[in-house]
Amino acid sequence: MRSFIKQPLFWFFIIGTVLFAADSLFSVDRSEIYVSVALRERLGLLWQTQTGLTASSEELDSLVNNWIQEEVLYQEALRLGLDQEDSIIRRRLVQKLNFIAESEPMPEPETATLQEFYNSRLENYTLPVRYSFRQLYFLTPGDANDALRNIAEGGKASELGQSSMLSASYAYRSELDLNATFGSGFAQQLQGLETGSWQGPLQSGFGFHLVLLANIHAAEVTPFMAIREQLLMDYGQYQKENTRQLYLEDLINEYDIVVEAR
Repeated sequence: MRSFIKQPLFWFFIIGTVLFAADSLFSVDRSEIYVSVALRERLGLLWQTQTGLTASSEELDSLVNNWIQEEVLYQEALRLGLDQEDSIIRRRLVQKLNFIAESEPMPEPETATLQEFYNSRLENYTLPVRYSFRQLYFLTPGDANDALRNIAEGGKASELGQSSMLSASYAYRSELDLNATFGSGFAQQLQGLETGSWQGPLQSGFGFHLVLLANIHAAEVTPFMAIREQLLMDYGQYQKENTRQLYLEDLINEYDIVVEAR
């Protein structure tokens, strides 16, 4: 008997029996998979939405069969705890709950409410300082200075400059736009220039430029009525975010938050 107990096969049998018994006692019963008429109709409607066609009886049976297979795999994954500690599933569930929190329809705000929203965020609806100018492009600062002297002596600016992919003129461009086009720091070189005469050279990421500054357009607030539709969209987004935050705060109040000390 002692020699039998020492056999590995004996212990494999004992351990297997214990595990089987434990699984029978403690495992969660598998749930019933119920296919309702409403589910069949929903699958058919989804098929029609995706394909533009009404599902035939055979196609609908296939859709139901696919759903059953997916549901079985889903329920088994839950039973095995595969949803636990999964960051992708966690983010997806959070996204869905945020969507539910934001999905309640909001009535259109009254004009006074929208006006107050606009007034409290004027900086978001203010056009920055913008520049309108012509430019001539040169590879070297020497070429640009030669052209500037030529213009001062009566030469035609339209006949000067070297070819490039840049436009000959720009209108109503903000510093952000100009720095994105010409390279960082270009727009700042326009500050302090006089309008109406060729000046430079100004350096960009491409080379050097002579600039004829036509106008400097001061910052101005966009009128309320001109952007009312945009304000409605912005206010709607603000309301969604606010609703989501209030929902989250209410949920947090229902939990005891314990932060373990380090």
